[in-house]
Amino acid sequence: MEHIAAIMMLIGCTHGNVECKELPAPAVGFETTEECHALLQPSINDARGSYKVVYGKCAAIDPALYIEDATITWEITPAQQLDVQVTFDEPAKPVLVAEQRQRHSVLRN
Repeated sequence: MEHIAAIMMLIGCTHGNVECKELPAPAVGFETTEECHALLQPSINDARGSYKVVYGKCAAIDPALYIEDATITWEITPAQQLDVQVTFDEPAKPVLVAEQRQRHSVLRN
């Protein structure tokens, strides 16, 4: 299994920064941040045919945490920059249900 060290986030906007949406990146993840950065500008250029403004950013992630569930949030800052945050969700803890009273089994035919 390959290790993922970065993800690429592409955002396309049609009317200023009011109507923006996530765009597909050329890959789910990148083994190095350098690989992501090498494809970032060509990916932005490709998306410019469909969107007036395109933002792109490579976000480094901990390769050891890539298989965990993650939440990716983004926003366009007042300085017209794309801010990307990757946070890894805590794994769900097992649930144990216990009951103190005893139950009597009833069998019916």
